[in-house]
Amino acid sequence: MKFSVTGDKLVDYLSKLNSVIPTRSPLPILDNILFELHGNELKLLASDLEIFIRTTVEVDGKKDGKVAIPAKKLLEISRTLPSTKLDIDVNDKNRITIKTKNGKYTIGGEPSDDFPVPEEKSDMHKLEFDGQTLRRCLSKVIHAVNTDELRRNMSGILLDVKKNELKFVATDGFRLGKIIKDDFDLQTDVEEKIIIPLKTSNLILRLNSSNDSVIEFDENDLKVSFGDIEIYSKLIDDTFPSYENVIPGDNDKILKIKKDELSNSLRRALIFADVITKRVRLEITNKTMIIKADNPEIGSEGEETIESNFVSNSGDEDFDKTPFVIAFNAGYLLDAVSQMETDEINISFGSPSKAAITTPSEQKPNENFIELIMPVRVG
Repeated sequence: MKFSVTGDKLVDYLSKLNSVIPTRSPLPILDNILFELHGNELKLLASDLEIFIRTTVEVDGKKDGKVAIPAKKLLEISRTLPSTKLDIDVNDKNRITIKTKNGKYTIGGEPSDDFPVPEEKSDMHKLEFDGQTLRRCLSKVIHAVNTDELRRNMSGILLDVKKNELKFVATDGFRLGKIIKDDFDLQTDVEEKIIIPLKTSNLILRLNSSNDSVIEFDENDLKVSFGDIEIYSKLIDDTFPSYENVIPGDNDKILKIKKDELSNSLRRALIFADVITKRVRLEITNKTMIIKADNPEIGSEGEETIESNFVSNSGDEDFDKTPFVIAFNAGYLLDAVSQMETDEINISFGSPSKAAITTPSEQKPNENFIELIMPVRVG
């Protein structure tokens, strides 16, 4: 195999693939990237066995071939030669020679036959997304994904596909994010639920900023294509929790508050809250909300009041006489508030022991987005 490419171009593509290469590989071959050259089209493939990433680079091809090249070593040398033309030549013993105007470097490769490749399937369900929809939906809920590997059924994002409607849902048992797109032209009659692993979702968000996307899936596997990237991933083979019954439908107390004021207050409260529980106490009256946080172990405490509007749909409660008191993990509440895109947000409450629901003051067209947060003990 023989081709030429500039160092900065190679670094750009190698960096994309480097994110999937395992730090401690179960197979030594996975420390490599598979190079496959046909004409001027160079395909690169990396994997950790759960996820494969393939990308295509236009190069000046001189001789077709395949080889597995050590990813770290090649990335390191390419980074030191950003604007330099690299002439890369691989001999029949898989020795890779990199030549520049002023230097020559040689590293050892591995036979291409030893490198695992993803299974290509032709009978998968297909969904097509415009440049922002997939990215938006994943980014809105990914913060709520459970990171405890023992709770595998919550360690990814649920994609619930129904006729003309897509739901993306994530939860860790303490909070939940859900976004529904109800104007989606599925171009298929499929109704399925799949769980996309957290690592796969993060890769999609990292590698795709604005390209149209295609998702193909069956009950076991997922393929996501955008631009010159293809991601192959195993799905989580488990059943997502039955979450609908934990979303209260009768929260009758509505708080209207400025998003930025609440966010800034919560950030300050976190400075004084217990570092483990991050508990903040909210005391809500008709027109104000008092946020309190303390950490008795180190003697820190903070309190501030911000303007708000709090009403009960029943219309018979005076919160100036009896404030509504509830407590949350301030980090979780801040995450939920930060996802809202309107200047003012709504938070609905039931009782101090019942989940609160945060929504924007106005939903985007054909979209419904909520953040649910479970309260903690008031103390």
